[in-house]
Amino acid sequence: MRRRDFLYNTGLLLPALLASPALALASQKTIDTEMLIIHDEATTPAPVADVFDNLVLTARQMNCREIIDLSYTKNGFLVTTAGNTTFLTKKILVHTSHRINAPQASVEISTGGKTFHLEYMSDKKKVAPEFWFLKTQQFHANRVMPFINRNRHAVLCLSGS
Repeated sequence: MRRRDFLYNTGLLLPALLASPALALASQKTIDTEMLIIHDEATTPAPVADVFDNLVLTARQMNCREIIDLSYTKNGFLVTTAGNTTFLTKKILVHTSHRINAPQASVEISTGGKTFHLEYMSDKKKVAPEFWFLKTQQFHANRVMPFINRNRHAVLCLSGS
């Protein structure tokens, strides 16, 4: 809505509509969710989702191809999709290739030709998130409950198929 108001007030609405009608008319919405599960084509999302089926938790699954931006704020993780939807979540489960880059204080989430850098450098105003690591074969409800119940922003990285 703000984008349209800005374009209208600056007189750029018509050129913007001609250039990219979908982006000019799109309204960005933010959806709060307790956990976001990010996977790719190489991983099977079903076993991961099955762990959360019996828990009282709002978890959403997303293919990493849909993601265009991933960032960390003091309110949690912001994940923006190609459909101009932003998810605000306190916990992310990464079930795709990833690499921890400790000197640069970031996690690289890789999929196909895209790599997302989730920078988590802490400053005085921002709490750094926790990072948890499990092998996929160790991933079951009793192992993930401490991750879910922890009152901190956190990323759980699953390795292996």
